[in-house]
Amino acid sequence: MDAEHRLAREMLEEAHRTFVENVRGISFDEALEASGGYRSILGIAKHVAGWSAVYHSYAAEPEPRHWEHTDWPDGLRDRIEATRGYFDEVLAWFDDTYKRWLASLGEAADLDAPRPVHWGDTAPLRDIVVMVGSHWQYHAGEINAILAIRRGQAWEYGEEVEENHISTIGHRVRPTWMSDEEAARFERKRW
Repeated sequence: MDAEHRLAREMLEEAHRTFVENVRGISFDEALEASGGYRSILGIAKHVAGWSAVYHSYAAEPEPRHWEHTDWPDGLRDRIEATRGYFDEVLAWFDDTYKRWLASLGEAADLDAPRPVHWGDTAPLRDIVVMVGSHWQYHAGEINAILAIRRGQAWEYGEEVEENHISTIGHRVRPTWMSDEEAARFERKRW
């Protein structure tokens, strides 16, 4: 695998990891959270998986399928099925689109070759991969923000920033990898 293919693959791997880490372990109530807006975490996950499937179809399939014709879990619908099972199906669908992307990258001979995109233009596969990976990471950040608001959390221990007018004391988050001794050291700090 050449350096350009490796970089494209690593971009998708990191974007996938970021998205998955932000949805891992959330409760179903959290999946339905929109923090006062109109985009729930479940809806965002469905959006990300749906566009991942569409971009992939246009970039890799001989007969591209747009939004209405992609392989939605249980078919395209205007309202989500508000069940844990449906949320799990949407996340599994996202993982499936990720695997399709990796397989297609492995088969692609030329990342500079123009590929169709859903708005009727073409772009090099390399650019499409950047668009898709960036889209996954953007929405992972959106999910992270919704969860932080819902959970009343600030920054991980050691990553605090001065909020100027908002104290983060008592709202820090202990990373899962941190030992009890390290956590105790951060919990004693009052800055």
